[in-house]
Amino acid sequence: MTQPEILSKLRIVFTEVEDTIQNVPELNFFQRPPTNKWSVAENVDHLFLVAKPLVSLFAKPELMTANWGKPTHAKRNYDELVAVYLEKIGNVGGTTSNFSPKNEIKTKPELTHNLISIQNKFLERVASLTENDLDTHQIPHPLIGLLTCREFLYFTHYHTCRHLKTIRKIIHDPFEK
Repeated sequence: MTQPEILSKLRIVFTEVEDTIQNVPELNFFQRPPTNKWSVAENVDHLFLVAKPLVSLFAKPELMTANWGKPTHAKRNYDELVAVYLEKIGNVGGTTSNFSPKNEIKTKPELTHNLISIQNKFLERVASLTENDLDTHQIPHPLIGLLTCREFLYFTHYHTCRHLKTIRKIIHDPFEK
């Protein structure tokens, strides 16, 4: 996918998340499902925590090269990257503690605002990168290892879609076990 195609897909899924969470009553927003999985609020916080460091990193491609060098692995397309992620998450399950919800923010408007704000900044950073930047700079993913910027965008899209699906499931059937 080209940078404009990736940006379009990210904008669409970010908007879908925003629209979906806006319609959740605050009480339901924080309520954990009986499975003891994350609440809508915790999913939102997780998406915020995942995007936050990317905003800084994507602003300084030269820092990526200084810290992690140039990519040496073969380029992976969207489907290949998703397959690698699903294999890793199946073996590990869950997320690393750095990206686990912190439960520090107590209101839905704050959590929602933070997520929308960081996602918009992320989109701005991605828009400033060239096609070449996307393939010549890399950063580490805590489960997968080093990913090019393009691969990290694929991951971000898939990961956001995955959490959107989870949020919708909580909303439509909060008592499912």
